[in-house]
Amino acid sequence: MSLVFTAFAYFDDIEASIENTFEVGTWEVDVDSGGGHAASHIFKGLSAGQTGTLNWTVSNTGSVSAYVDVSISLSEVGTGDLGDFLTAYLYVSGGSDIYPGGPISGAAGSYDTNLPLDAGQSRIIVLDWEVGGSYTGLDANDQVTITISFSIQPAP
Repeated sequence: MSLVFTAFAYFDDIEASIENTFEVGTWEVDVDSGGGHAASHIFKGLSAGQTGTLNWTVSNTGSVSAYVDVSISLSEVGTGDLGDFLTAYLYVSGGSDIYPGGPISGAAGSYDTNLPLDAGQSRIIVLDWEVGGSYTGLDANDQVTITISFSIQPAP
């Protein structure tokens, strides 16, 4: 004797939402209209008390809004300690701090800035710097290279 059992089930669940949106487009970061996503500067031949300012224009060359984050890397050459005496302050012009100030030797890392950039919008990133008064500069080869990389993600 054999028994055969058959079961059929049907499940249907439909959920509607009028709040969802879907946007198609591109986002791309560009630094100083050079087609790249990073900027570098070499500090060398400096002496105590020198100051300066560097500026970079970061643009969203894509077609949709996005957010920009920042990564900083450093490279030091020479036997001196310029990185410890070179104070840096990196910020968005008219906006928030990225690296709030201190020895440039401590600036390396990733910064979740979430800087909003609409399609075609640009912002200026500023680096103010100063060499501390007790820096001797005895090593003529002493230099620090800072590289600031910008990455872009879609706006939520």
